[in-house]
Amino acid sequence: LSDPPLAVGAPHAMPLATPTEPLTVAAAELQPDQVNLDASPSAAVGRDDIAEVVLRAGTPVALDPHRVSPATGRFLLCEGPAVVAGGIVAAEPVVEQVDIHPVDHLLTANARAWRNGHKGAVIWLTGLSGSGKSTLAMMAEKALFARGFQVYVLDGDNVRRGLSQDLAFGPEDRAENIRRVGEVAALFADAGLVVITAFISPYRADRERARRAAGAAFHEVYLKASLEACEARDPKGLYRRARAGRIAEFTGVSAPYEVPEQPDLVLDTGMLAVEACVDQLVSYVERATALDTAVASTG
Repeated sequence: LSDPPLAVGAPHAMPLATPTEPLTVAAAELQPDQVNLDASPSAAVGRDDIAEVVLRAGTPVALDPHRVSPATGRFLLCEGPAVVAGGIVAAEPVVEQVDIHPVDHLLTANARAWRNGHKGAVIWLTGLSGSGKSTLAMMAEKALFARGFQVYVLDGDNVRRGLSQDLAFGPEDRAENIRRVGEVAALFADAGLVVITAFISPYRADRERARRAAGAAFHEVYLKASLEACEARDPKGLYRRARAGRIAEFTGVSAPYEVPEQPDLVLDTGMLAVEACVDQLVSYVERATALDTAVASTG
């Protein structure tokens, strides 16, 4: 019902009687054919689109299938005061019964920072394929390590070989891949390390979810380079394969890239030399993770 699409991974609110329940769009299948109701996976649901959507809430929500109880089988999704979508509940809500009891660490973040000589951080590099994410991440890792930093790079291809080897490259699996990386990166930062991530991560909603996982330790770095410049580089031959129709849903060609609205740092990799970008990135990390006087003195 709104111009901004309902995106997979995006947080929304569902008004139910007096409370308002926070939840996340977990998956969506568009139904463009209103006669046969054929559906296909999609990363977003646009204005006037009809879709079957999976919603995930952090706590049980009082809903019923519409066929059982129309009064409690209808819902709205809101973003702030604006209503963005409305729908009916097609299936019985599933309550995941998991006994999870968070355990507090005996070490504080200040103690870890004092030992390492710097705060933990998630340095999230985002940009088109070919914008230089992996190159800058690896070179910055080496430079920071030489300066005594506890630092590690999470690279897209490397993560796909292990942590996310069970995922495909459709919109839903790509969102899940970024969710996993965001959670792992947040654990790295909580342990006191500087973790640099190199992922296209084309959707703002996915990057915001990673930001929420890491909190104040999250730093979004946008690698600015035009599609033409990235395609001219094409270090892995991906654009060539996408143009030939051999890669579906390829960012920049057949799938969108949502430019960060307020990144913490912009590196113009389309104009600047690699070394200059590395120097800017390293300088930013040094400033962002510098110890406060109180941390250095109290440990």
